[in-house]
Amino acid sequence: MNNILLEHIDCDFCGCKKYKTRYRKPDNWLWHTQYEFPVVECINCGLVYLNPRPTQESMANFYPKDYHEDRNTESFKLRYQRQMEYLPKLDSQVILDIGCARGDYLAFLKACSPNIEVVGVDYFSEQVNYDYIEFHKNTLPGSNLENERFDIITAWAVFEHLHEPSIYFKEVFKLLKKSGKFIFLVTNSESLYGTHAYAEDIPRHTYHFSEKSLNNYAEKFGFTKIKYFYETKFWDASGRGTFHYKLMELFGSTWEKRFLGNTSSIQKIAGKIGGKLDNLIFKTNWEAQKRKSGILIAEFTK
Repeated sequence: MNNILLEHIDCDFCGCKKYKTRYRKPDNWLWHTQYEFPVVECINCGLVYLNPRPTQESMANFYPKDYHEDRNTESFKLRYQRQMEYLPKLDSQVILDIGCARGDYLAFLKACSPNIEVVGVDYFSEQVNYDYIEFHKNTLPGSNLENERFDIITAWAVFEHLHEPSIYFKEVFKLLKKSGKFIFLVTNSESLYGTHAYAEDIPRHTYHFSEKSLNNYAEKFGFTKIKYFYETKFWDASGRGTFHYKLMELFGSTWEKRFLGNTSSIQKIAGKIGGKLDNLIFKTNWEAQKRKSGILIAEFTK
């Protein structure tokens, strides 16, 4: 793994060094390496995370240069509309978006509610595309924002990418006004998406959360009035892939064979049968109704 350094870590929430391995998976999007990263579960508190994982400096190898581009397209605007449904009615609030990329989501909100004040933080973007957005190219703790300034803080598919979520939860609490809301989307570690469909974006997803682990963070850092919502509609966060992978594994398929293109005829047939089962079983939105979908949206109130 040229230019990629790995680090072993303790549990971010409780500091426990002991864990059990759930599964191993390579970066089957970019394939910069065939290394199969272990997804582990803390023995003490149940937090699910990557261990070992690429260091913060090495993680840049896993993000293409255009990762934050083209987020003002119609497909993204549909997602922004969906995200907006989880916000309180907008009037004149001060809103912070963590991981704002080029600022397209904040621009969407501003177009809908011109009186709001919008602030964005993103460590990996050089700038935003809108001069009315107050932008900080930094980590959230390094942005030196004023405490108790914000009515609403959002983070859409950001916290699963962090290296130290506890620092961010602590910082969000400080930045929120009294009764302010933190609304964020993470992947659900207890879904088929997260446990059997190999759908987590490894190694970019360094932490995978559940109601239990989020409750732990909320209690530790002082949040109240916790609400949870389950979704599959922002992207396909169903368990689709579960039967495809399991049947192929049953007939001896491995990640290495997939990478090398050494999939046998029987394995290909098994994969197609599994795919048809996936399409049938995950055709409806039953996972969200059972609180088992791959997307988990949380609302914490200070």
